[in-house]
Amino acid sequence: MERLLYHIDAITRQRNRGQLEASLVGALREVVGAERVGLYKLFAASDDLMVGLAAEATAGATHILDDGISWPEGTGSLERFPHLHDCLAHGRPHADRDPASGLPRLACVIDGAGQQTFGFVVMQSRNRLDAGATAIVNGLLAVFRNCVALLDYSEIDTLTGLLNRKTFDEYLINILSHAANEGDFAPGSMQLPRRRQAQKHMNLHWLGVIDIDHFKAINDKFGHLIGDEVLILIANLMKSAFRSHDRLFRFGGEEFVVLLKPTELANARATFERYRKEVDDFRFPQVEHVTISAGFTRIGLYDTPSMILDNADEALYYAKEHGRNRICCYEELIDAGRLEKRQILHTDAEIF
Repeated sequence: MERLLYHIDAITRQRNRGQLEASLVGALREVVGAERVGLYKLFAASDDLMVGLAAEATAGATHILDDGISWPEGTGSLERFPHLHDCLAHGRPHADRDPASGLPRLACVIDGAGQQTFGFVVMQSRNRLDAGATAIVNGLLAVFRNCVALLDYSEIDTLTGLLNRKTFDEYLINILSHAANEGDFAPGSMQLPRRRQAQKHMNLHWLGVIDIDHFKAINDKFGHLIGDEVLILIANLMKSAFRSHDRLFRFGGEEFVVLLKPTELANARATFERYRKEVDDFRFPQVEHVTISAGFTRIGLYDTPSMILDNADEALYYAKEHGRNRICCYEELIDAGRLEKRQILHTDAEIF
């Protein structure tokens, strides 16, 4: 009982999703005496359900495998995981043997908010769970669900259901830290001049700032209730236009921010253009026609949060000043000579 209470305390004190997930699998492995416990997250793709291993606990260690930036390595279609597919389809735990270890395993669904499914927990154990162990597993999963719900509540903008500004700061710093670890700041690379450091041929994240055109006029003419409805509909269109693994934020007022997963410039531009057109074609109640302008920029290895936001804002202002209802890329504007690149002094330390 003492260890169970210890693990409940460890789970409920977490404010980071990765640490929370690691605490759960570590607790389950010890409490039920499992050889291995894995937490698999369910991701909704455009035309499929994807599953990825987010956290794992073995006798040796507990590992966090979901960095919150990209899907975990090895993520694949739910169809590739028959035991998880069966567990979800029938809405009950699925028992079989792990093909690799030969050990008995039990897969359980982790319910999410509303009717959604968060994922699965899979336990490999030499002994089958008795009624007492099953009750403990269900109890720990309930505690975990409550903690996830509290994290969701603290990260969500209440009007639109998008992520909020506080959460954006955390995501962006995480992306920059991840890029530094994977790029030129990797161990040993700083011993060479920057021009001699190995450059990875990788796609980068993109940040876009979106602003509703003439939103003040909408509020003045139709009132704030209609203005709020426009904000909600704009957010709903964002959820349908962008990919499930892109991150959508409301900054406040009529300003929104998008963090695109790594992709090429052409794909990033096409994504923002698709959203602009969807808004342009949509007919809003009473207001009828609403447009948006957006500026976007790549997130470079040596950029700071303020630099990235300033670059996207410059591209947005250019779009506003040159007709609105358009998308502008900061790097394209610089290359075309329409904006002048600011001189930034890089130092060994950047303060976020």
